[in-house]
Amino acid sequence: MSFLDDIRPLKLQEAARYREAFAATPARRPDQRPLRDFRAAVRGGRRIIAEIKGRAPSHPGFALAAPVDRVARAYLRGGAAALSLVTDATHFGTGLGDLDAARSAGLPVIAKDFVLDPVQIDAAWAAGADCVLLIARWLDARTLGELNAHAHGLGLAVLVECHDERDIDLALLAGADLVGVNNRDLAALRTDLGRGERLLPRLPAHVTRVAESGLYTVADLDRLARAGADAFLIGHALLQSPDPGDTVAVLAGRRAAGAPLVKICGLTTPQDAVLALEAGADLLGLVFADSPRRVDLEQAAAIRRAVPGARLVGVFRDETPTAVLAAMAAADLDLVQLHGQESPAYGAEIAQSTGVPLIRTLTPAQVDDGTCARHPEVSYFLIDPPKSAVAADVRGDVLAAAAALTRSGGRVLIAGGLGPDDVAAALAEARPFGVDVCRGVESEPGRKDPHKLLTFMRKAGR
Repeated sequence: MSFLDDIRPLKLQEAARYREAFAATPARRPDQRPLRDFRAAVRGGRRIIAEIKGRAPSHPGFALAAPVDRVARAYLRGGAAALSLVTDATHFGTGLGDLDAARSAGLPVIAKDFVLDPVQIDAAWAAGADCVLLIARWLDARTLGELNAHAHGLGLAVLVECHDERDIDLALLAGADLVGVNNRDLAALRTDLGRGERLLPRLPAHVTRVAESGLYTVADLDRLARAGADAFLIGHALLQSPDPGDTVAVLAGRRAAGAPLVKICGLTTPQDAVLALEAGADLLGLVFADSPRRVDLEQAAAIRRAVPGARLVGVFRDETPTAVLAAMAAADLDLVQLHGQESPAYGAEIAQSTGVPLIRTLTPAQVDDGTCARHPEVSYFLIDPPKSAVAADVRGDVLAAAAALTRSGGRVLIAGGLGPDDVAAALAEARPFGVDVCRGVESEPGRKDPHKLLTFMRKAGR
């Protein structure tokens, strides 16, 4: 028996429970859960539907490490057009009770479940879904049409998922205007993008076409975009990424694949934060450690209000976990950077308690063949010379350490006094994942120079 066969009796029982509950108290959708237009959000080309789920039967080692609302905001700031929340709590660990957290990012949300009864649609509608999933393979033609009509009657969008030509015919017969082609073979659980290439062109132009499963790279998306996909529902490529927000940004086209990630650090004013974001910076750094560029919680909160869609990094040096969490709350930070003598155990504690990617700053002397293995909690390494060093004198050491750590599989950012005049050469020599700049684009400590900033971005290949 397939997974769909196994789950059918459980969903029938679930539907019976909903029906009993709604007989006593009819389903209603509160005013604070206004409907958002899911289909409009994902139509228009290269739209990312980013998925959230607590766990995955097909990937037993996976477990969601961050709260649903934080993951949703990471996807939003990366450039996702909509969210997918798997709402089968029994098997996937997230349910209808997580919809409000997902909705808090402001994006439309599809509740992905195994629907075979209208009352399940009522429950999803009441809980705040903007769209529901219907699996054509699981339903006969009459039931598919009735469920599609019922959902539309509530104002919901409906994504009809198809796996073969028969499913496509059923979806169109039911009047579907939003169709997903799943590249996974339900029997063998293998993915084949050729399935999407074969099926997507069968859909008429008025149908919004979504590619699902097996999508990991820009090349994968390009391949199915050529076949007619408007949007791409992506799960494991994001959920297993060391930095899901950046992965969304690359897949959505905000940062070209292979282009260096750029972090502008030491921002102290909302005006400079806006300037850096508009220049194309991927990450904006706020320093909470002792520094001429240090910001307090009030300043950090003001910067967040000025750039709600930016990805902010909090920079800390040997700080208490309580202080880190306070800054997280004040500025809704997206990443944490440890810039002191923090141990791997401390880093693991911070990564677990915050649920955000971690950047670990190391000097060239701290890098060796075992660095990646000692720091499994780290998403990025930042190679920066010691404070006592003259940056230009140790530039070669920084670049050599960055290159070695990159060859070991680390995602590496380089720093150390880089500016518009030398960033291109440094990137060409070390080939890191990205670059961190602070003083090199300043007019004075803590204030960014617009001309230097724009020139730096251009010289960095952005």
